Amino acid sequence: MKSTQGAISLQLKLTLTFLLILIPLVSVSIFANNYSQGIMNVQISDRTKGALLTSLAYMEQIATNMDQQTLLISSNPSIVNIFRDIEDPLNPTHLYDIHTVMQQLTSLANINGAIQEAYIVHGASGNGVSTALGAFRWPQVKEEGWFQQVVRGIGSLVIYIPTAGSSGDQNVYLKGSNIYYIRLLDVLRDSPEPNVLIFAVNKSSLQSIIQHLQTTERMNISLFYNNRLILETNPASKQAYASDMFSMKETSGAWSIQLEQPKDEIFEQSHRLQLFTYLIILLSVLLAVWTAWLIYIQILKPLRQLSSAFKFIGKGDLNYQIRHDRRDEFGLVMNGFNQMAESQRVMIEEDYEKELRLAKSEFSLLQSQINPHFLYNTLDSIYSVAVKFNMKEISEMVLNLAKFFRVSLGKGRNHFTLEETMQHLLYYIRVQQMRTAHFSVEIDLEKGSENIPVLKLLLQPIVENAIIHGLEKCPFEGELRIRSRVHQHLLFIDVEDTGMGMPDALLKQIQLELSILTSKLYRVPQESPSSQFFGMKNVKSRMKLYYGEEADVRIESEEGLGTKVTLIIPIRVGEEDHEAARR
Repeated sequence: MKSTQGAISLQLKLTLTFLLILIPLVSVSIFANNYSQGIMNVQISDRTKGALLTSLAYMEQIATNMDQQTLLISSNPSIVNIFRDIEDPLNPTHLYDIHTVMQQLTSLANINGAIQEAYIVHGASGNGVSTALGAFRWPQVKEEGWFQQVVRGIGSLVIYIPTAGSSGDQNVYLKGSNIYYIRLLDVLRDSPEPNVLIFAVNKSSLQSIIQHLQTTERMNISLFYNNRLILETNPASKQAYASDMFSMKETSGAWSIQLEQPKDEIFEQSHRLQLFTYLIILLSVLLAVWTAWLIYIQILKPLRQLSSAFKFIGKGDLNYQIRHDRRDEFGLVMNGFNQMAESQRVMIEEDYEKELRLAKSEFSLLQSQINPHFLYNTLDSIYSVAVKFNMKEISEMVLNLAKFFRVSLGKGRNHFTLEETMQHLLYYIRVQQMRTAHFSVEIDLEKGSENIPVLKLLLQPIVENAIIHGLEKCPFEGELRIRSRVHQHLLFIDVEDTGMGMPDALLKQIQLELSILTSKLYRVPQESPSSQFFGMKNVKSRMKLYYGEEADVRIESEEGLGTKVTLIIPIRVGEEDHEAARR
């Protein structure tokens, strides 16, 4: 009953509104006023937005330029090597090298007019050189917040702006009138005593960039970095007209720029038209006031709220909620919108994004757990051979072990071709053959499968299990067979041994625990690397994370005859060509 009454009330209000709009004089007056204001607002907004975005693009270009120049300096061996592994750069023995660095920094500062001063600070001693100060001493520099922020950045460019109360305002080297672009000096090396490169740019050079946006004396342009105010062109105007200012703010990356101007100055040209419109409206003031109030309160305001809300949602702001106290149909629509936005936020932020971040972090964790697990077993093998052969075979074992770990590091690569993987395994197998010396190896790769990329360290735990748990305990000479074949879009890799095999109960237990791991339920319980079946579960977990649901691990075994493990890997289109291009 309440809903019906609400519908009738709204219908009656709309009917009265349409009847009142039929009054031509008032209708034309309101339309002309609103239309002119709308056109002006759009034009002003478009022009202002374009000018603000152009200035922001220039700011980002400066930051990009500084990023490139600091990267060139911080990766220049002729500079980096001078400050690497020395106790004090101001030691007289290093004066010639420091002079060379000073010349290069001075040349760079002269070429780039935006750079007011360039520093290099030696982290271990706190001493350094500057194009403006020459040699200087900076005690306790490592304890300052900006230095620790640069160290945590691991080679990335840090833009530091000293503010009141920061460490930069408490020494003569970092001044509040400058912006500092800072980077670790040696970006290609993780040093326990890092050195830093600093470029100082005066804020006045940035102010000259945005100064052209200020077209009137009462306008104020503000520049922000990470929502921190850097400079203002006319702060006095902002304070004088704070209660009646038009404001527009644009953001690009970490940079933001805001334009503020008194509204009466913006709309000065439309005052005559407004006065003319108001004279017309006064002829029927009672009807005009009632019509404007009714349309705005009952229809235009909620529609504008909904339109604005959809724009916020379209930009990705899922936390936006419409605040209202309406109880009519518009109130129901607004409540439905709020519920929809909240549901979308929960679904995206709490489910998808959280799961994606967790998947990536756990992928890195699972992969990093392989090397320590294998290292313990291999070091034990070297120890047993040393005792057995009185150190005669140690050199060859260590050589193969070094080759294995060199490939394992992979220069940042996450996968290798199947052919490279086999070569990698042979280093490890040779170490185990020297230790046990009673099994042979057969590798048979199907033609066409050699260049298929395989995830790094995927086969090593399988081969390790075959040798340690199968062939090593065998009283007779066994055989290790590794074969590959391609069927449709899947790569099959069989690792088979003629060792001891395993009891049926143990085989079923392994198969059961592996079956739990899927692409949606891939997490291995957080146990130590010595936990039971850790290697097998780690391999399958990494395959599910990297290749998806089609990837699988199958185990077949018969006690006394041997064990066969089959890895099923989906072949991604274009991976072979990409891997060939990389090599």
